[in-house]
Amino acid sequence: MGRGKEQDQPTSNPIEAKKHRDEATGHLKNGNYERALTSLYKAIELAPEEKAAYVARSKCYLLLGEPRSALADAEAALKLDPKDAKALLRKAEALYYCGEFEMSLVHYHRGLRTRPDLNDFRLGVQKAQEAIENTIGAVKTVKKTGKRAASKSARPVLGQLMSDKIYLENLIKNPDLAIADKKNDIVVKQAQEAIRFLENREEFWRQQQTATGN
Repeated sequence: MGRGKEQDQPTSNPIEAKKHRDEATGHLKNGNYERALTSLYKAIELAPEEKAAYVARSKCYLLLGEPRSALADAEAALKLDPKDAKALLRKAEALYYCGEFEMSLVHYHRGLRTRPDLNDFRLGVQKAQEAIENTIGAVKTVKKTGKRAASKSARPVLGQLMSDKIYLENLIKNPDLAIADKKNDIVVKQAQEAIRFLENREEFWRQQQTATGN
């Protein structure tokens, strides 16, 4: 029986897989997202160890309005290569469109630390921050009109983001970043902004807990 199972296992075929990825690229350029998705499924079946197909399919799912599926593929790509910038970008985008703005912000910042030259990460940080600020504004508006915000939504987020805050605080203390360098200046500035933002978030949720606990 074991031998039969071995015969049934598909053999990886990276060359054929690349052909399907190239097909998918053409379909994406033409706006044929469903066809692109089909080609990428074939590419992954032929070479499941190739991260590029997962990254491309993640993008395809985002264009089709399926962020949860996009998130799963981005995470699959990151398992194959945790430092892949495109996979990290897809994960940040997927989290954003899932409405998980805080975690999206964290991953945009992680990407920016890895690739400060990529403008997509910098724009993502700005987009995620604006989304969170808009959400906070909406909560404050509801409270001003006398409506009680649901206590479940007022959850402390720094429990899961604390490690990132500590990382950023240690990062700006790194003596290597004290060297005058334009790239280092960008990293330090973004890290400082992220720390301030997380501190504001921490204070906001602390106030929310106090208000809903009374």
